[in-house]
Amino acid sequence: MASERTWVLDRSSLEDIGPISEVVRSLAEPELGAEGASDVELALVEAATNVVRHGYGPEGGPIRIEASEIPDGVVVRICDWGRPIPGEALASAGLSRFDFDPANLLDIPEGGMGLSLIASVMDEVTYRSDEGQNVLTLLRRARA
Repeated sequence: MASERTWVLDRSSLEDIGPISEVVRSLAEPELGAEGASDVELALVEAATNVVRHGYGPEGGPIRIEASEIPDGVVVRICDWGRPIPGEALASAGLSRFDFDPANLLDIPEGGMGLSLIASVMDEVTYRSDEGQNVLTLLRRARA
């Protein structure tokens, strides 16, 4: 993987995310293997989709995506200037979001699964929102 790749989307849309996620997956695979690269791709797609749908909404807005290699891992940063992630969404992003009886349709959560999914496949997920810029950092380490 190159030491760092950056993409800047002036006006975000869901159609823009797929091609970038495929490149990030191919860049991550030598370091992380197929499963790890798939995890990175999934987390990137979920995070960027959340930015497009919830951070900006129909009006769209810019997104910067960075992917970089670190010793034994890959870091992806998603930067945007949309609405920040609500604190309660981050607090409830733990694996407990998957604790439901799939046979009981009334028990299945209607939303909020994206952050939980990201947290479940990545080794570290950090978020900050400063002066109008949101930065979600995803770290996936190589596993033996």
